[in-house]
Amino acid sequence: MSALGRFLRTLAFGVLIVAVAIGGGILFRDVRQVEDAFGRNEIAANGTVQGRLYPGDPQREAELVSGEAARLDYVRTVGSSIPWHVDGIDGPYRVPTAPASTLVLPARETPYTFEDLRELAPETLVERPDGSFLLSEHVVVLSGAVLDVTSESPLTINMASSADSFVSLVAIGGTLKMTGTEAAPVTVASRDTASGAPDEQTADGRAYVRVIGGTAELSHARFSDLGFWSGNTGGLSLTGVEDSSQDLAADAPLTPSEVEGGGAPTLTPEELEPLLADDQPEPGPVTASLHDVWTTGNAFGLFVSRATEVTVTDSRIHNSLIDGVVFHRFVTASTLEATQSIGNAVDGVVIDRSSSSIQLSDVTSSDNGRNGISVDGQPLADGPSAAGTPVAAYGDVHVGRSTVADNARYGIEVSGGDGMTIADTHVAAGTVGIALNHGARNVEVTGNTLENQERQSIALRQGVEDVRIEGNAISSVDTGVHVRNAAATVSQNSFADVSNHAVTLVGTATGTQVSGNTIVGHGSTPVYDDAIGGHITGNDVEGWETPPTVASVLSTFFQPLTIIWVALGLLLLFTALTGHRRRGIRHPYADRIPLTELSEGVVSPETLRGAR
Repeated sequence: MSALGRFLRTLAFGVLIVAVAIGGGILFRDVRQVEDAFGRNEIAANGTVQGRLYPGDPQREAELVSGEAARLDYVRTVGSSIPWHVDGIDGPYRVPTAPASTLVLPARETPYTFEDLRELAPETLVERPDGSFLLSEHVVVLSGAVLDVTSESPLTINMASSADSFVSLVAIGGTLKMTGTEAAPVTVASRDTASGAPDEQTADGRAYVRVIGGTAELSHARFSDLGFWSGNTGGLSLTGVEDSSQDLAADAPLTPSEVEGGGAPTLTPEELEPLLADDQPEPGPVTASLHDVWTTGNAFGLFVSRATEVTVTDSRIHNSLIDGVVFHRFVTASTLEATQSIGNAVDGVVIDRSSSSIQLSDVTSSDNGRNGISVDGQPLADGPSAAGTPVAAYGDVHVGRSTVADNARYGIEVSGGDGMTIADTHVAAGTVGIALNHGARNVEVTGNTLENQERQSIALRQGVEDVRIEGNAISSVDTGVHVRNAAATVSQNSFADVSNHAVTLVGTATGTQVSGNTIVGHGSTPVYDDAIGGHITGNDVEGWETPPTVASVLSTFFQPLTIIWVALGLLLLFTALTGHRRRGIRHPYADRIPLTELSEGVVSPETLRGAR
């Protein structure tokens, strides 16, 4: 074989090997794209997290959360026994917790005001030269008490928060009211006493505000740079009483503080000792009304759990270190309206498992590190459990007239659940516009505008069923609706500027109908059906084009099987050519060819004379 032949054969084998590698890579890439498209739900400092990673110290902060739970349980236990066991205590008192003392406001008929606080804590609520106030001890509002911080002039309360200690404002069964004006809101912020600046470090804990099982009424209020690590200590938290292992569990004694603070008596350890054995009343769920409330730089912007009838209107949640608005466990009959959740590290809005009857309207969720809105309606258990948790799915969550744009992962994700609606909402950019997974069912996606998604505008996957996708305007996307092992009715939608498929059916699509859609775009086919059980009919595809562009040619050519067959063809062609050059072509009976085939067989006299 010549050198050229050997070179061509080697080249052909090389092309074949590269083809197999590319084909496998394409298939692997497709699998990874599907996995990435539906993502994961972790919020932790590890390699798989999606969103901006939390910057703090997990071990230290978790210890501080446990310490806060113990302190609050200690204070609440004391508070339930004070009237019967301690003589001379009729009104506020101070519990010597370390490193900062705790001022306790017990029940009384009239609300406690900010001026009352100043009188009760002249040494720990101090006015600064700039007119703000520095709070350097914890404040707890007990059941039956109301703390009403109302001001028609600018009021700023800075809460001490340093490397050595931080303070909190907590209502346990009581009511917290904060009311400013549109021009002069009440402001609550952390303050690093060493630097005089807001505390931006969470590793050593930060000041926070929390209402446990009482009522919060907040209007024209601002909360900034508060909270750390957990939802309970997340910055601005509204929580009912949770499992005793996680909330208000006193599993360690607290060292008495030497801080007196003035204005209210401080109980001694001897007075406290007999109070700790009595039963404690349960505060129950929390209720709240928030209007024109802004948060920025909190760990969690607004964290709500075990709550009912929470309304949040005309508010702004910005730049949280974890999620923006979180309706965590057992939140019911609640509303989020005309509210922005922007620039948060993970999700803009989270509706978590066991929460239901939630209405989101006129919500803007954008520029978040993961999803704009995440709804998880999956059961809390899938079988017998220690607590006998119900296995039913949750739902009754409705998103309407909202804007969800420029989030790093999905616009809206619905994981499981039953009875959801997404309507009249503008969803722009992101990897996937609306993603339904984990067996979500009875979902309506209607009247939405979806554009400029990286992969799919609407994606259904793995057991999703009874979904109605109707009347949506979908544009500027690779694939409009992607259905994989799911069932949906896709009808009366308009597709424009679709570059691959308007609708894709993959796997098992029994019960899926694609009809009455208007499809405009360019690609291999308007509806790609590689599924079992789908029904496609009556779609307007007159505006669909399949031009032979460079991209489409390359896309068609660089498929695994195409490359393999081309490589095999080249190998056969080169083998044939090199074999021909080596052996040539020879007549099989060259030695028996008749003379008449070699010449005309007649020689003229003139030819003979010329030969002589």
